[in-house]
Amino acid sequence: ATLCKGSIACQSYLVRECLEPLCKSIKPHIGWSYIPASESRSKLGFAGLENLGCICYMNAMIQQFFMIPTFRYSLLAVDDKKAPTGTKPGEVDDNMLHQLQRIFAHLELTERQDFNPKSFCFSFKDLEGKPTNTSIQQDAQEFLNLAFDRIETLLKATPEKYLLQGVFGGKTCSQIICKGGCGTVRKNYEDFYNLSVGVKGLKTLSESLNKYIT
Repeated sequence: ATLCKGSIACQSYLVRECLEPLCKSIKPHIGWSYIPASESRSKLGFAGLENLGCICYMNAMIQQFFMIPTFRYSLLAVDDKKAPTGTKPGEVDDNMLHQLQRIFAHLELTERQDFNPKSFCFSFKDLEGKPTNTSIQQDAQEFLNLAFDRIETLLKATPEKYLLQGVFGGKTCSQIICKGGCGTVRKNYEDFYNLSVGVKGLKTLSESLNKYIT
């Protein structure tokens, strides 16, 4: 939005190359029991993801990704130079990056109250190479770690290869202090994208982080 402000050329390019193709790809609902007044986007401006069975863990993480503007818009701007797979009717683009971009675009622009993530579930393969089983509940942190690994791999050949590190990356420092009187301190740094902190008996994130480092 900042780049387009005050530039008719940029605004025209955005509408022509991005918004118009996206609008054309959104098919109108033609089934019964569809009431636009009750199935339209929230008055607060947000749209959600349809739960296809037991994928609330996945939906929750994707929506958290979407709610980080820096990550959302940077990911939408990625061009991996790869053509979509499954271009025939009934086929699905098997590129997880493309499908995540598609979800973000719909959550940003759709007038519906939710978006069906079935294509993303197909593209997000398990460790055996099979599409996500929407009837099996999975651990949210396991999904998060696997998603980070997949996204990082898909971004390696793009200018945005350090996106995850820039948005989510951090370092932990472990110290070993000599108690023999010499005062020597040894430090070991480790990279991380997420931390597991305790919540039992703690009221705030600050309390959890304080407990983590003590």
